[in-house]
Amino acid sequence: MLLAWKSARVITYAGYILGFPNDTVDTIVHDIEIIKKELPVDLLEFFFLTPLPGSEDHQKLVKAGAALDPDMNNYDLNHATAEHPRMSREDWQRAYRLAWKTYYTDDHMETVLRRLTVTRGRPGNAVLLLTWFKGCIDFEGVHPLEGGALRFKFRRDRRPGFATLPAWRFYPMYLAETFAKLGRWLGLYLRLRLKWERIKRDPRRFEYTDLAVTPLKDDESETRDLFLETRTA
Repeated sequence: MLLAWKSARVITYAGYILGFPNDTVDTIVHDIEIIKKELPVDLLEFFFLTPLPGSEDHQKLVKAGAALDPDMNNYDLNHATAEHPRMSREDWQRAYRLAWKTYYTDDHMETVLRRLTVTRGRPGNAVLLLTWFKGCIDFEGVHPLEGGALRFKFRRDRRPGFATLPAWRFYPMYLAETFAKLGRWLGLYLRLRLKWERIKRDPRRFEYTDLAVTPLKDDESETRDLFLETRTA
């Protein structure tokens, strides 16, 4: 299916839920490495398996007396809000951070650009999207669907219990933080753009191949690690 989208020059984008009963930190990282190797997914985003308030899963846990996060702000799919049978809440949070770090490495982002090039996709668009996804996690510490290149902050917007900073302190801090982050955003974009420019100048760029962009033979899918992991899970 993903190769069919590739043949239509589409940038592929998928979600990955972390925290199913058999998941551990090691299995999550292991499975992401398999995805990087075997599936032509360009953008991958991660979420916690979350019992959303009002859902049947949440109601069952409440009735069972499960330990749930009392802060409704954390039920955004980006925080561990329930207990997990094989991971502590701290390990689950660590798995989430590792998932992003494992997928969005410099080497793999270059691989994504090479795959898009050989399949006649749009690597220039992917440079912007990869910058957005990696930058939101690395620089802002928020999910890409909740972030952007510029964070707005207002001096009087404070949670209960937090003092309002004086203007002479708030605005210099805000400006310094903003310019520092913009510099990091620009550096990330230029780094990826240079990768793309180098790929464009490679006379053998259309000869690139790897397992993910190689069409499956009829009898091959059962031998792929991804299918073996799924079958034995």
